[in-house]
Amino acid sequence: MRFSPAEIGLAHEMKAAGLQWQPTPGHYVWDGESLIEHDSPFHDRVFFILDLKHFLRRSETMERLVESMVWLPTWQQCRDVLEQRGVDGHAIAEHLRRTDAIEQRTERLELYRLLLSSCGSC
Repeated sequence: MRFSPAEIGLAHEMKAAGLQWQPTPGHYVWDGESLIEHDSPFHDRVFFILDLKHFLRRSETMERLVESMVWLPTWQQCRDVLEQRGVDGHAIAEHLRRTDAIEQRTERLELYRLLLSSCGSC
């Protein structure tokens, strides 16, 4: 999976705004501190948590892992968090329609923007 520079930038903004996450297998993360010593199999310091123990060996604690990594939610993870925050499917569909996200192929980027706008309650 590839993440655009704009998505990575918005993920940083979501983290700065206080979006909470608990690292689990199935999460993509951006490793700006080079906690993982080898090259990413994806791109630009993006890693996939398949085995959480592997990441914890490098970070030593869950707190350090959360501090050093930036979560890059997938489309489904964005939808799940938005739903938890009370943003229903109709509002999401309207936002995607209004921004031409499907035609522009920027659905995940627009979901990130919705998540960031919901971070007033993060």
